[in-house]
Amino acid sequence: MSVLPFASRLPAFAPIHPLGRGPLGEWVSLVWPLEAGQRGDSPLVVKTYLLAPGLAPETRLPLESALTRAVPLRHPGIARLHGFQVDARDTLTVVSDYVPGCSLATARRRVAGRGARLSEAFVCHVGAEVAGALHAAHATQVVHGDVRANRIRLGPRGEVTLTDFGLRPACRLLRRFTSPALPDVAPPPVLPVLEDAVDASLAEHADLRALGRVLLELVTGRVSATDPAPAEVEAGLRELSPAPRDVLGRLLLDAPREGDTGAWLQAELRACCHAGAEVVREVAALPGSGPLSPVDVYVGAASVMAASVPARPRALKS
Repeated sequence: MSVLPFASRLPAFAPIHPLGRGPLGEWVSLVWPLEAGQRGDSPLVVKTYLLAPGLAPETRLPLESALTRAVPLRHPGIARLHGFQVDARDTLTVVSDYVPGCSLATARRRVAGRGARLSEAFVCHVGAEVAGALHAAHATQVVHGDVRANRIRLGPRGEVTLTDFGLRPACRLLRRFTSPALPDVAPPPVLPVLEDAVDASLAEHADLRALGRVLLELVTGRVSATDPAPAEVEAGLRELSPAPRDVLGRLLLDAPREGDTGAWLQAELRACCHAGAEVVREVAALPGSGPLSPVDVYVGAASVMAASVPARPRALKS
């Protein structure tokens, strides 16, 4: 079996609670950090992916490069990546922040379950926050490449966090692309290779376009595993008021422009709807248990236990 000599390593942690399977078939677990400086007052999330066996090291270099660039990212709207590693069993392990709340996909399903839709104010708020996170990443030449509703987390006070930076190249190397529980999740689209400024601009616009599709899905309640046709986009846009319709129409129907940046999109969406406390009230009113999951309640108890009971650290060796 091939071994990719990733420079980064995993921080030491103590297992707390398994969380099940993720959208790409990965195993997800909640853990407690055991090293100074690794957010000792908050849990972390470990995701384990199975890579195709026998891949040559050069085949995995894009993955190593993407994860290495993602590690230094620091932004309130980005879940921090603490470390990653590939071992001799062709297993990719990544450790990142645990973000309380629920995914945007879960929030969308909860609202659809009662025959309702999220408000334009909510949609614009989510879009503006994610656009700001993307702008911060793009400023450091980091492209997400797989912006979708299940990678956006919604907190109890309207906080919006984008997760899973650096993992797009892994999708081509996985032994399986989807989880049996989520058969509608498709691999992310192929993006341009970042060889020059033109390609970088196209890849950044692809991130914004993907965000635009997510926002349109929130408005219409219709989710598609593929890029919607222009006629579908136009039909969905007719359900919006003029200001957000113009913004999303430019993203989804027009050719990329030089001014199409995360900063531009954030400013435009904030100008469309002044949400404020209304968004927080809408988040709190989400059907079911609201944005906080049973895992969040478990984390509160686990935090006390992890702080008071010594646990044997676990650090995987490469």
